[in-house]
Amino acid sequence: MNDFQKNKHLLEGYVGVKFHAVELSSALMSEAADLYGAFEAACNRLRSHGMTPANAGNLSVRHGAGFFISSSGCNLGCIEMEELIFVEKCDAEAEEVLYRGPSKPSSESIMHSLIYEHRPETGAIIHAHDEFATRPELLEGEVSETEREEAYGSIALARMAIETFKSKERIIVLKNHGYVAIGPYLHSACDLVVKTHLRLLGKAKGAF
Repeated sequence: MNDFQKNKHLLEGYVGVKFHAVELSSALMSEAADLYGAFEAACNRLRSHGMTPANAGNLSVRHGAGFFISSSGCNLGCIEMEELIFVEKCDAEAEEVLYRGPSKPSSESIMHSLIYEHRPETGAIIHAHDEFATRPELLEGEVSETEREEAYGSIALARMAIETFKSKERIIVLKNHGYVAIGPYLHSACDLVVKTHLRLLGKAKGAF
């Protein structure tokens, strides 16, 4: 067991993916090695701001007709290359995800797929957490929030995210849950998350 594996934890109540995950191949795609540096850099930046609690959150990058995404149960604060899973196809209606890699893709894979479909300019997506994303009094005037709370990994949550992402919206908050940001690259999506986090942090401090 390496140092990364020793630090990995699952949040209480986490049950994994809620869709039918179909493994096309257990082999890690060679492109994962080229993308790992960008994933690791974004995760390290989120970790430096305390935004990588246990296995909460997920990242993805569009690749061809599919996308690479962090694996189910992945701890972003200590992500490994083997945790970059390629999602080849998603069927939201059938709640089915076809993937390539040694483990199942993130429980939010269908949400990422729908965002890529509805926002074709998007090249990367980050879903991250902090304490401020669950405080509506701080979010007002700062970032749009979904109308209601839905269970993580559900199709209802994925569709609620799409409804909240307006034509010019680049970051939203899933009610009582966390941020979802889009950008052409991981570092640009990460910029949005971190800047929003810091604004809300300043706002929270100003309330005392």
